[in-house]
Amino acid sequence: MTTTDTNPAGRDTRPPALSAENLVVEFPAGRGRKVHAVSGVGLEVAAGETLGILGESGCGKSTVGRSLIQLPPPDSGTVRLGELTLTGLAPGELRRARARMQIIMQDPVSALNPRRKVKDLVWEGLSIWGSGEDPRDKDDRIDTALRDVGLDPATVRERRPHELSGGQCQRVCIARALLLDPEVLVCDEPVSSLDVSVQAQILNLLETTTRRRGLSMVFIAHDVSVVKNISDRVMVMYLGKVCEVLPSDGMQHEAVHPYTRLLLASLPEAQRGPGPGSAGAPAAPSGPAAELPSPLDPPSGCRFRTRCPLATDRCADEDPSLRDMRPGHRVACHHVEPKRNHA
Repeated sequence: MTTTDTNPAGRDTRPPALSAENLVVEFPAGRGRKVHAVSGVGLEVAAGETLGILGESGCGKSTVGRSLIQLPPPDSGTVRLGELTLTGLAPGELRRARARMQIIMQDPVSALNPRRKVKDLVWEGLSIWGSGEDPRDKDDRIDTALRDVGLDPATVRERRPHELSGGQCQRVCIARALLLDPEVLVCDEPVSSLDVSVQAQILNLLETTTRRRGLSMVFIAHDVSVVKNISDRVMVMYLGKVCEVLPSDGMQHEAVHPYTRLLLASLPEAQRGPGPGSAGAPAAPSGPAAELPSPLDPPSGCRFRTRCPLATDRCADEDPSLRDMRPGHRVACHHVEPKRNHA
């Protein structure tokens, strides 16, 4: 059974803003086969915290994000928004609960209706749920939301998505999400389709906004440096499983799972800092040049074992569970041991 308490010791003891336990998501692939996209994943996100989900393409991180907001619901497992259990809710109740969560998609242009103007796109959520305010305040609310994300209302409010850049479209998506005052943001690779300079602007905007509003955020990406810089904690996934969960500020020199170290070793040296290969840090693993496994037929036991230099027969026979290395740091590996404090 996957252990899901990834909340560091010493944090607020109130219920997490968002939590999930033993999520399983599988997709039919014909001929009786299934894609094992997510297999027993658990997580917790505290109020005001940003949890980064990191992994290579196909690891299941985006599927986890979508299952958190029940689009679609997981095949099994539990998702809670505060104390409200989302899994199993009646459609009407789930629809109302979703107003407390908002998702920002990878492709901002495709996420916006091309036939609608920016002012209507931003107001869309409140037009559905009702703002509870004087309709004459609508324009002021829209303009404030656009200014909050760095857009000039006079310039963009009458435009349509095709008349904006990718970065501007992503800012519109963020403004639309924030206008409903959500408790949780799920960001599914929100900067991967943008230029590097625009990426930095969007990341700064997200970080500033979440801290100012006290929002919790799940930030999904395959870029190690992006996830590490914006997140409070990082959850590393491989082939539908959680490998390691650790604080982002100690990631470079405290990561111990061979897959996490491999990801850190992929960073350019200028970005890497005191990480794998540096003095006092674990070396980057050099595993067998095996073909990447398929989620249609994942390896038995530890799913990373076909690429892991530490793999043994035990890794093929026994699926490692997450174990505490230190407060706030958990690892799923048979061959790493917790650091013990010596008095």
